[in-house]
Parts: sequence; structure tokens; C-alpha cells
Amino acid sequence: MTELRRAPVTAQALLDASERLGLYLHTGREGLDRPISSPEVVQPARLATGEQQPVAGAVAALGADDVEWLLVRPPEVQRSALDEHLSVDVPAVVICRGIFPPASLLEAVEARGVPLFLTRRPTGEVIWDLVAMLSQALAAREVVHGELVQVHNLGVLIIGESGIGKSEAALELVLRGHRLVADDVVDLERAGPVLLGEGREGLRHYLEVRGLGVLHAADLFGQAAVLEKTAVHLVVELTDWSAQDVVDRTGLDERSWTALGVEVPMVTLPLRPGRNVALLIEVAARNQILKRRGIHSARRLASDLERRLREGESD
Repeated sequence: MTELRRAPVTAQALLDASERLGLYLHTGREGLDRPISSPEVVQPARLATGEQQPVAGAVAALGADDVEWLLVRPPEVQRSALDEHLSVDVPAVVICRGIFPPASLLEAVEARGVPLFLTRRPTGEVIWDLVAMLSQALAAREVVHGELVQVHNLGVLIIGESGIGKSEAALELVLRGHRLVADDVVDLERAGPVLLGEGREGLRHYLEVRGLGVLHAADLFGQAAVLEKTAVHLVVELTDWSAQDVVDRTGLDERSWTALGVEVPMVTLPLRPGRNVALLIEVAARNQILKRRGIHSARRLASDLERRLREGESD
């Protein structure tokens, strides 16, 4: 069972990260609640020349070229251009390279209550860091109940009904030399075509095992036994053997699990007493690594059987 979790991002995020980004709030504190809805950063001079298109909810960054573009024009042209630019819900403006804001820009942002930040850093560096920070902050996120373990450098998400043995399987995998990322609550986010997973802040690397209580993997097994974040490459669903009507015995029935629009290969492991779950998950991870390399055992067997049948018919 998953739930969508989206946190609103506002211009306050720039102030919160001001020390890291090297920003100083010059004016517009009352507008820090203005929403940022795009990770893009636009530059007024590029907008004016058609190199960029207006983006609603995007932060504006001005470098030397942008300020020069303004200052060489008459005041009324400056005001008109700034009014047009700020009319697309610009949440904040950043002026780079230690340039003091032109009077026309100060007048425009103060009239609209837009926060104006100053920085001494180069424009390109500021834009790069802003895009990276906002892309992460605005990324769609989803929460799934399960275990996330890195097995042979492959991120394996273990899901299943409560009490099925997910935590015990994760614990045994850690004992076998693999790394725990998250127990019970896994935060997922999309980074391009990749699904990333990590533990919830404050609960990261804790394991709840029935009968033993809450354990901390790093304290028990050392820092090498844990990992902050990993891409999710395989989903393993644990089910009760008696609840499975049909069990795939060939491996040709390939299934997938989808979160945030990203499809991840999935295998289902029916459980009954005596099955070594951690060993099966480890083998499933090894098999997935082979598939990623183009080696598919089930397909190779099916192809060999078909070839033998054809050879038998031709005799």
C-alpha cells in the first residue's frame, strides 16, 4: 500500500538554503510564501532574445549580461520588460556576481512583493545549484511499506503483507554481507528514468524484528552494513504459499511493479516453512544482474527446447 507525499516548495526554500547557496535576502521577505513550481531557472535577457520561454513558477537569475541588457535601455522599456517577465508568477529573483540591483528592478519586485536575493557567486554556478536543489525538492515522492536492501550493488525492494517476514529477510541479507537502506518505510523519488529509495529521516537504518524489538543495523554490524540511498532495480514480493493459485515455474512470465511512472522488474516468492528467503532473494538479484547483461536462463532453455523440437521434426 503506497501513499503520495508532496511537499509544497516556496521561496522560503531559497532562504533556508541561503548559506549553502551563498544567497542574501535583499528585499521581499513578505513574499517568501510564493510557490516555486518549476526547477528551471530563467534569465531575462534570454527571454527577451527568445533563447528561453517564460516559465510560470520559475526562479529568475540575473547575471552581468541581464543587468547590462536592462541598463542600456530607457527606463520605460526596462519597466515594461520587467513587468512582462514578473507577470508569469516569478517566485523569486537572484542577482549574481555581487551586482547591485538596478532601480527599475528594485521598483518592480517591491511593487509585486517578490523576494530579491543577492549573491557574489558566478551566474552559471548559481543556476546549476538552484536547478539541482529545486529538482530534488520538487520531485514527486511516494512512500511504500517494505524493506530496501542493496544486494550485489542491486537495489532490491522487498514488499508483502505485514508479518510475512520482510524484516527478517532483510536482517539475514545484512548478515550475508549486503547493505540495509530502509526498513518498513521507504521513501521513493523519481530521478529521470530511475527510481531512488531511502529511509525516512529519523528511522533510517533501524530494523523492527518481532521478538527482538528495534535494532540499529550500523550499531550491530558496522557502517559498511548500511547505505543512505540506492536506485531500485528489482522488487521482490513475498506471499503466502497457500494464497498462490498459480506459481511461475519457468521464469518466462516477467512482471513489473510501477511507482511514479517508473516500471521496475518484479518477482514473486511464495513462502512456506523451510524456504530460505534471504537465499532466494540473493539468487533473484544475481539473476536480475544477468538479465541486465542480456543473459536470460529461462529464455535460453525455451529456445533450446524449440530448436530441438525443430531438429526432431526435420529428421
